[in-house]
Order: sequence, then structure tokens, then C-alpha cells
Amino acid sequence: MKAKFAVQNTNLNGQAGRQKPEFIVVAGPTASGKSDIAMALAERYQGSIVCCDSVQLYRGFDIGSAKPSVADRQCVPHHLYDVFNWNEACDAATYAQLARRAINEIRGNGRVPILVGGTGLYLRALLGDAWDSDVPSDEGLRRDLSQRPSGELFSDLQKVDPARASQLHPNDRFRVIRALEINKLTGHPVKFRQANTAQFEAAFMILVCPDRHILHERIQIRTSEMVRAGLEREVRELLSSGADPDCKPMQSIGYKQMIALIQGKLDCLQLEEKILAATRQYAKRQMTWFKKVPSDITIGGISDLSKITELVDPIFKR
Repeated sequence: MKAKFAVQNTNLNGQAGRQKPEFIVVAGPTASGKSDIAMALAERYQGSIVCCDSVQLYRGFDIGSAKPSVADRQCVPHHLYDVFNWNEACDAATYAQLARRAINEIRGNGRVPILVGGTGLYLRALLGDAWDSDVPSDEGLRRDLSQRPSGELFSDLQKVDPARASQLHPNDRFRVIRALEINKLTGHPVKFRQANTAQFEAAFMILVCPDRHILHERIQIRTSEMVRAGLEREVRELLSSGADPDCKPMQSIGYKQMIALIQGKLDCLQLEEKILAATRQYAKRQMTWFKKVPSDITIGGISDLSKITELVDPIFKR
């Protein structure tokens, strides 16, 4: 499912006087073709790819997260894939620390770091909007909250932290519970530090923003490929190895629906449609968020990838 993209618009005025960015970011909604672009750029600029996907960070969660292929990972160095076990937590602040370390290591080796993914919260943390570093946690409180229905939890969050609730889906139990946990422990809503202008300047932002019908077509193709590639086998193997069906990566799209199938709550005919519907909703939320992020190049439609490199070459080949 290789994709070629046209340049929709650019914001490159004044680039000649700009200090060479430290790294490239290829961001956008799920199934938009970010990995294809990142691979092409990595091969052209001696780059190394850094994961910015909250599920691809986890070992064993390969098919459902559309993790890069073995061939791609042998061709170009990849960082921050398979760094956590299913029972290990990774929040935005932790990710930002790991990503910054990887970026510095890659630059130290004379290569170009290329960050790729669609987890906006992690990207936001890296670029300057991070969780307060002293946010507390309480496993007991989290367990108590996890016993309550999703609708009830989300309703409570809307009352105590409407801003955070507006960023989440009602069924995103992990993040809803975490937001409620923070609120109960601190007495105030989740807070972010303000964006760091220097960090934004350090990144060369490429936003992948296909037309809606193109994105939906790609989501449908990828969903079918995922199921045929053995998603059910992957999930059963994870469960057999001890993974909790309620752990964070299992609550992501694709895995959550497959868990429901295995538990008898869905049948085979419903599975793909449920994954499709959830993925489309998620992509819509991603598009809304990423359109607010300042970008150097915005890509949409279908054309030749060389048009992108024509714009990037003067910056990363000078």
C-alpha cells in the first residue's frame, strides 16, 4: 500500500536564514502514509527513524499497530520500537525524554533524526507542551476507578476537567482514568507546560493530510490487510504470554475489537466494521488536532514524492 503525495501548501519563507533544524517530523492521522514518506526521506538524507506511536513502543504489538516491517528496519535504523512490555507504563513526559535522547544520539552519529507517528500528545510533549513533571500517581485509586463503567467515568471527567474530556473519546478508558486520577490526587485539572518556541524551531514539520475519501480508502485497505495478516493470532499469543486484556496497548484500536471477538462479544462479520468505524473516528480527531500544529510542508492528494524532496533538499542537503 505504497503512497505518493502532492504538496498542498508550504510555509518555507525565510528558510535560507533559519538554522538547520535538528530533526524532521512526519506527522498525521493513522493510515495516511507517514511511514512511506519517512522511509523515503531517511534513505535520501541518511536518516534514522524515531517512533512517535503510543502502541508501536510495545513489544509484540506488531500487526495491529502497523509497525515497520523487518525489511524496513534492516534498511534504515529505527529507534523506540519495542522498548516496553505490555505491563509497563509510558506517559507523554517519559516519551519526550526517550525521544530527545534518541534524537541526540542519532545526531551525534551524523545522521538525520526523522520522527514519525500520529500520537499527538507525545509530539506535543516533545515540542514543549509536557505533563507537569511532578504529577503523582496512585495504583490503588486507578484500580478502583477501573471498576466503574466507561460512561460514568467520562461523565465525571466532563464535570471536573471539561477541557481534557473534550480531547478524549468516552471509551478511551486508560486516559480518562488517568485524568480522573490526577484530578483526585492534585485537586486540579491536567495541566501542560507552555510550548517551547526553540523546540518548535528545532523541528522541520511535515504534515500528512490526505483528502477524507482517500484516507478512508486507505483505512479500509489497511484494516483488511491487518486482519488477514494474523491479528487474531497475534492477540491470542499475547494473551497466552500473560498480557492483560485491559492493559494500555490492548485498549488501542484493532486490539480492543479483537479482544471482544475472542471473548465472544463480537462475531467475525462485525469485527472489521467495528475496527473501521473506530479508526475513522480516531483519524478525524487526529486531523482536527494536527491542523492546529504549525507545519513547514502540508501534504495532501496523490502525486510524486520528488516534489517534497525538492523543497526539503535545500535545508537538509546544504
